[in-house]
Amino acid sequence: MHSRRFSTLPLVGVVTVLYFIAGKLGLKLAFLNASASPVWPPTGIALAALVVLGYRTWPAIFFGAFLVNLTTAGNLATSFGIAAGNTLEAVCGAWLIVRFAGGTRAFDRAQDVFKFTLAVMASAIISAILGVTSLALGGFADWANYGAIWITWWLGNVTGGLMFAPLIILWFVAPSRRWNRAEALEVILLGLLLLALGEIVFGGWFPISAKNYPIVFICGAIVIWTAFRFTQRETATGIFILSALAIWGTRHNFGPFVMETENQSLLIMQSSTAVLIITAMALAAGMAERRRAEAVIEEQKKAVEAANRTKDNFLAMLSHELRTPLTPVIAALEMLKTEPLDTSESEAALAMIRRNVDLESQLIDDLLDLTRITTDKLQLQLESLDAHRAISNVAEMCASEIGVKNLRLSLDLRADNHHAAADAPKFQQIIWNLLKNAIKFTGENGSITISSSNQSSQSLTIGVTDTGIGIEPEIMKRIFNRFEQGDRSFQRRFGGLGLGLTISKSLAEAHGGTLIAESEGRGRGARFFFTIKTVPAHERAAQSTTASSKSRRRSLRILLVDDHPDTTAALERLLTRRGHTVAAAHDMRSAMETAERGQFDLLISDVGLPDGSGLELMTHLRATSGIRGIAISGFGMNGDVEKSMQAGFSEHLVKPVNLEKLEAAIEHAMSVSS
Repeated sequence: MHSRRFSTLPLVGVVTVLYFIAGKLGLKLAFLNASASPVWPPTGIALAALVVLGYRTWPAIFFGAFLVNLTTAGNLATSFGIAAGNTLEAVCGAWLIVRFAGGTRAFDRAQDVFKFTLAVMASAIISAILGVTSLALGGFADWANYGAIWITWWLGNVTGGLMFAPLIILWFVAPSRRWNRAEALEVILLGLLLLALGEIVFGGWFPISAKNYPIVFICGAIVIWTAFRFTQRETATGIFILSALAIWGTRHNFGPFVMETENQSLLIMQSSTAVLIITAMALAAGMAERRRAEAVIEEQKKAVEAANRTKDNFLAMLSHELRTPLTPVIAALEMLKTEPLDTSESEAALAMIRRNVDLESQLIDDLLDLTRITTDKLQLQLESLDAHRAISNVAEMCASEIGVKNLRLSLDLRADNHHAAADAPKFQQIIWNLLKNAIKFTGENGSITISSSNQSSQSLTIGVTDTGIGIEPEIMKRIFNRFEQGDRSFQRRFGGLGLGLTISKSLAEAHGGTLIAESEGRGRGARFFFTIKTVPAHERAAQSTTASSKSRRRSLRILLVDDHPDTTAALERLLTRRGHTVAAAHDMRSAMETAERGQFDLLISDVGLPDGSGLELMTHLRATSGIRGIAISGFGMNGDVEKSMQAGFSEHLVKPVNLEKLEAAIEHAMSVSS
């Protein structure tokens, strides 16, 4: 129910006056009985008042109906009975409309138009029964004529509700529609045509209306066209204009509805009007539904087109970013192969190869992280973490890139409480992404500041501020969207997949924190603030334990299984140089034969093998020899890791695997009890 904030008493007074005036006009058409009119506008006024303004206006209906009948015919008792019936009719009708037909939105859908019609027809029964019965009991209506008076009363209330309630509700609450010049001209022409045809049929200006030819359908066509082309408001207005002309013409014996008596003429005219109202309003609602559906489809089409453009841009950038690190790697390898290089040149080439391989690995990890986030499969291992130490580690990792661009990095770590419950790698990834973003978009000789502060004792805010290119307001709205890097020129100039900030924000929220961005516009730099809850600091004894375990590294007998010859050869050489004894196999069958010929401490196996699965191999060897294992795979989703753990592997490493990760996995696998 639509509620307006108006003072109740003046509101009741206004509605009472409107009801009284409409009622006196309606009773001027009461020919069968002084209190029963086939045209009863007050029903529409009452329904609209209660639906739009609320049930608090019911006294206006009662007082208005009481005064209308008291000043027309009957006595206090009959006037009271009629007023009670009209009030109950309005209250019940409004309740049915609000409950089942959508209230003020009853004309938005065709099915609700029919529900509105049924509500009006059902509630009108109450008024007809109480009103006619009151008149008969009071001696103001003949019991023998009860049925005819009842039909007149009921039909007058029904058509009054159908004609006037939609008109008032739609003009009172429906949003206005702005017509363009062509639409405004069409509305004017339709209005003039409706008036002209109405006068032709009901005006008596032409012999055709005086002879009562059944040509009213030509007016209905204009109303239907209005419903087809415009909104429910214009349709209701057109029906009101046509109905007013029809009532006037029929009252003066013009038009096709003239019958033996005036009451019969008006009843037939109102019945025809009711059918036209239901048809036109249902069509208008159906067209409105169609327009809304078309608007939704158009929005979805735009969204799909935008997503398609984003996908194309992403695939182009992905191809570029994945190929770019390979170019210097291949060039450096060719140089190492064909030209004699001194030690410093070789070290520089190898360092460059390592950087680009790490970059390639980071791009793949970003895609995997994004997939885990979007599928809600991201898992965090929370522990007490020193945020200042993590920030320092990230700054050290990015020192070479900062030096290349001659940037000034300042650490302003002032927070007293700087420990948080976080997943250490993911927390560090957030800071790393923010710092890499600042480095990427800050020109040479610029400055970057990483700060920390406690807005409260329970929160830690880490800020990354740069003097770079800044963020424009329209880009700021979507800065954390995936694949977003501003305009295409930024993508071509700075590269990247546009995933860093998306992943960082998702990781921040997964930690129960927030990540926000600020910028004063192009060329004014950018600021990112990561806020997370703090926890009490405590020392972790595991660090010394891990250090001591590494110092006590022992030689292991390792069964290495991978169907990729280069991977197998490289890992075999690496493990052998670390003091381990390695037996290599390239498929499941040869691995099982090798395991039968000797004893091994550790299985390092690819998950996908030509003749089986590393999971099957681990399950078999674990059952027969109790061997421990490390899975290596190009698949790194949570489901892949879970399958490896279920098969008996202690670790699941995602390719590419570096020495640090491999050694840590070996230490962990050998420290887990059998």
